[in-house]
Amino acid sequence: MRNVNLEAAIWYLFASPEFYERAAEDADATMKWFESLAIARQASNFGRNNQIYDTFKKLAFNYKRGATLARLDDYQLICDTADSFRGDVRGLLEQPLHSWMTEKEYDIFDRVWLSRAMAYASIIRRTLQNAMWGATSYFDENLAHPERRDNDDGFPGDKIVGWYTSYLKNYENPMFSTLPDPLPNYLIDKSISCHTGDEVPWTGVWYPATRLEHHSLTFAVKGMRMQAVYKVIKTTEELRTETDMFPLPETVAVATAWHPVIVAPPDTNTPTELWSKAGQQCPKEGVWQPTDPGAAQRYYRVGDVMLSLGSTYGYTVWRWVSER
Repeated sequence: MRNVNLEAAIWYLFASPEFYERAAEDADATMKWFESLAIARQASNFGRNNQIYDTFKKLAFNYKRGATLARLDDYQLICDTADSFRGDVRGLLEQPLHSWMTEKEYDIFDRVWLSRAMAYASIIRRTLQNAMWGATSYFDENLAHPERRDNDDGFPGDKIVGWYTSYLKNYENPMFSTLPDPLPNYLIDKSISCHTGDEVPWTGVWYPATRLEHHSLTFAVKGMRMQAVYKVIKTTEELRTETDMFPLPETVAVATAWHPVIVAPPDTNTPTELWSKAGQQCPKEGVWQPTDPGAAQRYYRVGDVMLSLGSTYGYTVWRWVSER
């Protein structure tokens, strides 16, 4: 049985500004590693090393800027940055790095730093692909390659779980933090519906009316047109051959209605605990703890408006802790 809480948490993680900031920090670390090595090898005039340095400097800047814009529901820069980096990699690998790097140093650059950068770009692109271009692909009758209309370039079915698990264990220095344990409890808000082609009213993870069997959750961006859902009609296992062990699932695009996936509010009927949501007035003076992992406590007075911390799991929920 599919674990909606797990899948939703991963979607929110991969589409979060915090994830983009982590990608920016990684690109910046790569830039500094490369600069330090080039200086030590006196390689400033070897090939076009400035191009490599500048590529990662620009990547870090655009990811950081993209994270800021994403908090304002503008995902174009972060998406374009991740998408264009794949082309940049081809140019980077054409540089004569073997002329001044040792085999070990080149291996670190290729299999660690460059591999991580490609992984971040792939995750970002797949998470946002259908949100940014899914509706255009579905409705545009003049596509250059109309046969691709049915291709899910995101995470077909439950593939996002495999991506999360794989990337979490593939690197000695993990690319992202593990999900909180226990996971947030999500619910599907069926009071709100958005049909394929309609303007998306809310940025976040959405659940298809088709349900999840052979389908997937998706991430949608406020102001964009809502995408179709992709039904898996042949799985990777069914398509696997001796020459292609990991083919992409075969999918077909289907118009449907979508519902937001949000953090379930705590049971306010529990008498031993007091909860309040962002935007509400504080009902009791004292120290309050947000449910966001690692977030700091705050002191509120009665009537203060509870703050929103831009939670990656939906709106912020606060729990009263103590009087002081």
